[in-house]
Amino acid sequence: MNANISTTAPGDRTHIPSNAMPVYEILSSDMARVKSRAPASFAAQVNDTEKRLNILFDHLNNETLIKPDTIAQLADIAQALQARDFDRAGSILTEVMKTKLESEGAHWMVGVKRLVAMSKATPA
Repeated sequence: MNANISTTAPGDRTHIPSNAMPVYEILSSDMARVKSRAPASFAAQVNDTEKRLNILFDHLNNETLIKPDTIAQLADIAQALQARDFDRAGSILTEVMKTKLESEGAHWMVGVKRLVAMSKATPA
């Protein structure tokens, strides 16, 4: 991880390293799918989830806070989500939250947790 606090503009995704790109691509794609199908009554939760995922994507883009082993776990979560294996995605996420919550950020983890739940509730 880059220890420097050099950051790019929020929303910039051009510096996401190749090992983290599947995390960004799969989670952002699924977020867009969920957002397009979610009932209006869930707009606040959907928008908050998207905001929290963008925190994750900013960290990935800037190579800050999130360690390589966590990126690998996030890639596993993303792949499980893409395969609609919600039990596996939830199980990996629970492990990440147990071991990394305080050190690598609770804000984005809540977003991933919500996305898994919303994705499960939203037909493909």
